[in-house]
Amino acid sequence: MRRVIFLFLLQSSFHFSISNVYSESEAEKWFNSGSSIISANKTTSGDDVRLQIEMSILINTIAVWGVDQMIIGADEKTFGTSLTTLSHTTLFTLEIKNPPEVVFFITFSDDEIVTTHMFDTTHVNGATKFDNPITCQSSFSKISASEYDFFYRCNPELDPRNGWYMEVGMFASVKNEIIEYNQIEPIENKYVNVTTERNSTAKATVVLSDETLERVGDFLFLQSSLTIPLDGLIKSILYRRVYDISITKTIKEFKFLEAFQQEPLLEGDMVPINCEAIGRNPPPIQVERNRIGINLSETIYIMKDNTNIWSISYVAFLHASKEIEGNYSCVAEMDGKKFISPQNIEVKLKPRLRWDLAKTLKSKQNQTRVRVVVEGAKGVVLKCSNNAWSGNRYLPISTEKRTKISEWDERLETEYTWKKNIDPDEFNFSMYYPFLSCIAEDKNGKLTFEHTFWQ
Repeated sequence: MRRVIFLFLLQSSFHFSISNVYSESEAEKWFNSGSSIISANKTTSGDDVRLQIEMSILINTIAVWGVDQMIIGADEKTFGTSLTTLSHTTLFTLEIKNPPEVVFFITFSDDEIVTTHMFDTTHVNGATKFDNPITCQSSFSKISASEYDFFYRCNPELDPRNGWYMEVGMFASVKNEIIEYNQIEPIENKYVNVTTERNSTAKATVVLSDETLERVGDFLFLQSSLTIPLDGLIKSILYRRVYDISITKTIKEFKFLEAFQQEPLLEGDMVPINCEAIGRNPPPIQVERNRIGINLSETIYIMKDNTNIWSISYVAFLHASKEIEGNYSCVAEMDGKKFISPQNIEVKLKPRLRWDLAKTLKSKQNQTRVRVVVEGAKGVVLKCSNNAWSGNRYLPISTEKRTKISEWDERLETEYTWKKNIDPDEFNFSMYYPFLSCIAEDKNGKLTFEHTFWQ
């Protein structure tokens, strides 16, 4: 598979980008997204879910599925994906056992535009048809060494009254070793400004200050994106393109992207490890564990790819176990020299806190009842203390509930009743609001954390 770029991002969801090296001849040239959606369909039978998307795609367009943390090729029968070529369109199918939280379908055009179709996984069964399929093109114009214009035009034309929006992000190296991605907010500041125009064509203008250009050095890439919200099974379409705007474009110069650290893992979890580098003809990358390479197997899924600006290695362990613990690094070789990312990704099995389920259950004048939820291997234990609690090292447990979540793991819900200190002469937040310092431990490891229950 080629041109597959697995760029996280975006903290709560996935981001993808591909690109070629910008040249002066590209200014004001329009680039095609290479695909348009005809219909999407969802059917459910028990725990089995089938998602389908019918696309009109150009030759050389590549497609992949994203399912929660997993990236899957469009024709990987082992993982439930397949495609059917129709008379003028292609039908892509994803079959999965349990309803996923996040599903998206991505196409990579020959003109280097990435299009992401985000599914609404809570949508009822049925089909969403697009009688007037959306197609979009991207363009770029260099105004000066510090000012750049980005454009998107679509058919049917964009309506400025609708909820679409355009954004610009920056890939820059401020630490000289690691590339970081930052979204540029449309807030005036002395470093970088972005302004947008909402007409039938979307436009964004970026102006970089001399201080910013000096700080990031001569290694700078800008990304433009257009998001179009929709109603129905497909809830949005996102278009992206990246441009190398470095003044001096040194061939073979590259840098590793900032690594995203793993959250605590439970046995049986799917574990993705992702390595990326951006530059000009970057070398292939491989993922190593404790300085040893990783090979494809029945329990390990691997995708690698290189473009003239991007290099990626994506390794997914389909079942987390103690054997996969270790320090993972991104390694590349070029001209007989080995390059290792200065950041390691540590993988450890241990309990995890469910921040989203921790809450205040009941609050009275002088006491509060709170719930803490952790997940871990069977037999996981939780102990919490509070500095405002006198006479006890650990808070007494009011109630405790255990729920099986897999063959190996369980969820532990624990409630504590916390006595408030309402003496106004001694008031502080830690006395009035429950502030817990906790230890969760199971057979695989130990997790320590602190949590404040704001009311």
